[in-house]
Amino acid sequence: MAPDAHRIDDVSDAALSAANARFYDALESADLALMTAVWAHSDEASCAHPGRPPLIGWEAIQASWRAIFGAGGNPQVIITEERVVRRGAVGWVTVAENMISDGHTGAAVAVNVFEHDGRRWRMLAHHAAPVLGLN
Repeated sequence: MAPDAHRIDDVSDAALSAANARFYDALESADLALMTAVWAHSDEASCAHPGRPPLIGWEAIQASWRAIFGAGGNPQVIITEERVVRRGAVGWVTVAENMISDGHTGAAVAVNVFEHDGRRWRMLAHHAAPVLGLN
């Protein structure tokens, strides 16, 4: 069981921002267990990786992270321009993602949508799009 499995997130901007940070921690560490803990395991969840068709449903999303992490070369991701918006138990975080991987750099913008399930903020959607002309 994950060390923070019993933690309860409050329904605040700070807790939503922390949930967003956990997503990027899971990405940088290529940790499927951490990524699994971040996401809502819902058929309604969606994920659009840069330049790829959208994935619908937790099973497809989990399979994509498994493949991405299995390929290695996970980037360092520096988040800037974070903006947290919350409407009750639903919120979203917009960010600029600045990535460094194997000597290459890239930039993307992302929208991460979360819902508080009564205990934790869970990601319902991640949509990242490359910033053209900066890579």
